[in-house]
Amino acid sequence: MLFQQENFFNNLDYILPELHKIKLYSKKEYDKEFPNNGQLWPGYRSADLTIINPILTSFVLDKLQNVKILQNQNLKIHLYLHLRTKEDEKDEFIHTDDDFYKYGGLIYLNDTNLNSGTKIYEDKDQMINDIKYVKNRLIIFNGSYRHKGYGYFGNNSENGRLTLYLFIRDL
Repeated sequence: MLFQQENFFNNLDYILPELHKIKLYSKKEYDKEFPNNGQLWPGYRSADLTIINPILTSFVLDKLQNVKILQNQNLKIHLYLHLRTKEDEKDEFIHTDDDFYKYGGLIYLNDTNLNSGTKIYEDKDQMINDIKYVKNRLIIFNGSYRHKGYGYFGNNSENGRLTLYLFIRDL
């Protein structure tokens, strides 16, 4: 299952300055602040926004209620802001999100960069889909899909590959 929606937020340009203010942690800082989290990722990530930013969480969850593939399910959604810069690409790897999550998803937040995106792979690491980094595009995919980001760019949250990550599990 792969779902894609353009122009997810009606007013992303109003929200973006607030997103840029959210503290992002390097992996080392994150592990120190949130020990035993068991996560592995390149770049910079926020704390779980469902905990630290209930207003933003409410806004995003309200918008997600209109996504048909998520309707009529009893789901828990975790949200993280994630920045990957040009220097982070060397640390990227193909992975799945299905250890705990039914679906993975993301919303591309900064300006469109068609040299960046997310690749989906079959079991033998053969690429089967290439979803381009288009500003305000939502993608949701089965958590068991092998995937990885690519084409990282910029050097900060205003000009880098900034995404809102969605980790979605059954309750």
